[in-house]
Amino acid sequence: MTELETPQHSITNHNLKLFSKSDQYLSQLKSYGIIEQGHFEYKGKANDGSRLRGEYFINFRKLTTAQEIALAPLYWEAIEEFFSDKLSDLIIVGVAFGSLSLPKVIQTLGFQKYNIEYAYTEKRHGILGLYGEQAEKCRGKHILFIEDIFNNGTSISELSKTIQKNKDIFEIKGYSILYGVHRGHKFADEPKGEIYAMSQIYAPAVHASKLPPAVLALPLKEYKK
Repeated sequence: MTELETPQHSITNHNLKLFSKSDQYLSQLKSYGIIEQGHFEYKGKANDGSRLRGEYFINFRKLTTAQEIALAPLYWEAIEEFFSDKLSDLIIVGVAFGSLSLPKVIQTLGFQKYNIEYAYTEKRHGILGLYGEQAEKCRGKHILFIEDIFNNGTSISELSKTIQKNKDIFEIKGYSILYGVHRGHKFADEPKGEIYAMSQIYAPAVHASKLPPAVLALPLKEYKK
């Protein structure tokens, strides 16, 4: 099985802005045991209809409340690093209903420091977006969507479309997304300059035929987020 590779040796995503303390952040995640190594089947599909596979599964949902609270200050160092000129306009956005609670923990600290509010996204007709009162909360704000993993870019693709539709209606000043881990195997070209990550590892989702025999020999674990 291969060792976890670092972005400096593996990744060339020119539009991605990486936190200056990404190594510290990634080490903290590893200490929490949420980076699992093995043989995983992801929800993304290959051209032949089979599910893509890989060696790593980063499971943010295993974080305890205490661990999320411990991570929040590092997120705010990154936010201050990336958005120092936008702090008065920021609104933190996360996914609603039984998903990751970390964005809300981050926003709570941001409210204490900068009076930053929170809005949540939800899926309607299968599309992730900001709707109704949650979209209204974003009026005149720069939206910062906090996500756990960049897997296949589905979330940002869906959310970008709905935000673009509401941009003029709610006078939205801008939109950025901050990932905890960017897996490095795929990268969206748009929106340029608005994609950020706390850390990055090389953990591609590939066709089963491209995995090393040693990985294929391991029991298959299904991962459907």
